[in-house]
Amino acid sequence: MKLKKRKHNYFGLTSVVILSIAIAGTVLTIWQERGISNSPSKQTDIPTMTWQNTRLPDWHQITFAKMPAITESGSFQAPPGITEKLGYNPSRSWSAGKTPNFFMMLGDFQDSFQLQKFSLTDISQIIGLDFSQVNLERFGVIKFQTLRSLVDAIPDLQDISISEVKPIIDLLSQELSTSFDANQSIGELLHKSPHLGKLNLTSLNLSSYNLDSIPGLSTTPIGTFEKWQGVYISEIPGLANVSFSQFPNPINPVGMEVGIVDIAFGTDEQQRHRTISGSNKEGFAVPCKKDCAHVELSGSASVSGKAWISGKYQLVKGGKGIIGSVNGGKEPAGRNPFGNAFKVAIWDVSEVDGMVSQALFFRVCMRNKFVDLGCTPYFIGPVPFMTYREKQSMFLGVIDRGGKNSVSTSTGLKSSGFTFNKSPFMTGNKLSNLFPVVKGDCSHLHSSGVNINALSNALLDTEDNYKAVGNYVCDSSGNCGRELGAMQFMSYRSDIRKIISSKSGGKELLAKLDAGDAVTGEEMMQYFSPAEQQSLIESDITKLLDIASQQVDPNTGNTFSKNRLIERVAQMYFGGVGIPIDAIASDVSGEKSVKQYSITIANKYLKSITSMGCLKRD
Repeated sequence: MKLKKRKHNYFGLTSVVILSIAIAGTVLTIWQERGISNSPSKQTDIPTMTWQNTRLPDWHQITFAKMPAITESGSFQAPPGITEKLGYNPSRSWSAGKTPNFFMMLGDFQDSFQLQKFSLTDISQIIGLDFSQVNLERFGVIKFQTLRSLVDAIPDLQDISISEVKPIIDLLSQELSTSFDANQSIGELLHKSPHLGKLNLTSLNLSSYNLDSIPGLSTTPIGTFEKWQGVYISEIPGLANVSFSQFPNPINPVGMEVGIVDIAFGTDEQQRHRTISGSNKEGFAVPCKKDCAHVELSGSASVSGKAWISGKYQLVKGGKGIIGSVNGGKEPAGRNPFGNAFKVAIWDVSEVDGMVSQALFFRVCMRNKFVDLGCTPYFIGPVPFMTYREKQSMFLGVIDRGGKNSVSTSTGLKSSGFTFNKSPFMTGNKLSNLFPVVKGDCSHLHSSGVNINALSNALLDTEDNYKAVGNYVCDSSGNCGRELGAMQFMSYRSDIRKIISSKSGGKELLAKLDAGDAVTGEEMMQYFSPAEQQSLIESDITKLLDIASQQVDPNTGNTFSKNRLIERVAQMYFGGVGIPIDAIASDVSGEKSVKQYSITIANKYLKSITSMGCLKRD
């Protein structure tokens, strides 16, 4: 018996699924779609100064706290073992509307801005803040300190008596059951009882002490303390209010080249070989084959006629080291005209308005004195930056010739009709859709114990691509439509029609689908994004697990569980909810049976859950 594979039309709930990037057998990152509209096209009030008739950011007035807020929510999850290697957890999440000081850590800028060279005294002198009234809990590095690491960072503490340092005498009094000599020096105590060096300062109510309660704390460089790399900028008092021009390694333009925004072109443009955009990894002359929205420049011979390709529509290779493969090793096409702390991308491009906007993207870097895991691609963004009209000058920095042997990758988004006043695709063009991902969350479990993300990974690994648009077909119930996306969802599903019709132009697209007219994959993805597709598959999986976990396994006489539950869900996913258990029926190609498909999915689930580091929890 052969059957046509059942298309995925059973359920219509929505949730969020995210892509796992496996590196050396571990899941490394998540990029989380929260349904926040992407709005980097909004003009921002970046303080500027004029240099050679060109607007430059006035870094004397720009601080982390005063930067524009990120416009997309997201998160980054470190894999098992990384926290142990680094001594701190680099995982983080960010919400749209937050400024970078709340989601960027000191370690991310250790080579660029070198913020670890600051002491609290340095910061207080720059911003004029009296730290004597600031409590100890607000100094983020303290949460990582033991008595031993504190003395290593501030050697003079060794010669100070215990009684003179209230947090330390309180720590010892709280943790020791026997008396001790409070008049001896801290160094003498640790020499006699080195095990006491492991006592952690977080055992105390740190908010009850001020910064002056530990001698030498305020004058010690932050980088001297243990695990300083894992501290958020917002956790260092006053640091978010220090201007970029006053950092230990101040921000500066890299190079001197300036170009004129000659013409803004949308994604209808193809085959742009003379570019000045790319990445540190590929160089900044990466060609573009299709969907080449860009700014065409005029000016000196080194830039005239060249294109700065929009990172909203084109991705390039980025990152370095072990974690350089996060997000598939991709980042928006762009440039680094102000150094490596962040990347600048041309973002929204409007032929109608003759305008373009820029957006900033940040990266995660992981290194301590024992291990260097590298840096991710620049994928944390977009943070709105500057906006330009045609015929205005734009700072470009150094122009190089690298990157001609590579080519950028289209995101599938389109700029057609975009205007900065009202974009017809503003709702659909969300940054999260550029990096479609499936989450690796060990705690995302169904009540049966099955990890929903791992099962999503297993099923997605067997299906088509996100741009797929199938032929017009009808099922036995008389429902007619087209197969859409990675999981071949049917276009007649009410939840899918609601997603598509909610976007400007969506009803017209549905009419084309219903009529069997030609629809490109790129066009379909603007209305039914990878993130939206993955949300539906997670919802479908949850519903199937609810049903299968109540059915009886004929092999055991008990309800389906563990590996057999995975197999049964795969069978229903393949052939429909009513498919007989362990059916030998095959698809129309005759290449695989229901039973074979279910075994394949079960094996892929095991691999996925193992790579996520969650096997023992499953």
